[in-house]
Amino acid sequence: MKYQLPLTLRIMFQSVRAVWVAAMITVIAWVTLVPASAGERLALGTRVGEDRPRGLVQMRIARAMVHFAPDRAAQMLSRASDGEISPELAGMMLRDLAAGPGAGQITTQDESRSTGGAKFVQVDRP
Repeated sequence: MKYQLPLTLRIMFQSVRAVWVAAMITVIAWVTLVPASAGERLALGTRVGEDRPRGLVQMRIARAMVHFAPDRAAQMLSRASDGEISPELAGMMLRDLAAGPGAGQITTQDESRSTGGAKFVQVDRP
């Protein structure tokens, strides 16, 4: 005779499974179908009228990875590079990709040029 779990446990298991499937469908639909928001267009450095800018899918996948499992995603990226990239550097790379390539750009009020990324300060020694 085959053993079956009680009805309440089967219902609980199926409910949890349905929630996980719905969450995965939602994330996949968000990544592939939803047009870019104003913040995402700004981060990708595209025009206002462009709904699906280049790099949007990659940025959203990185955002999902950083949001749901940042340490695990960094370790997977480190292992995929055969250890050439440390997990810390891989985590920084994923966070930068999730923020978008234009996220570090700052436009000054006096100048119309944008400066992005790290700022290096040179100190003159006497």
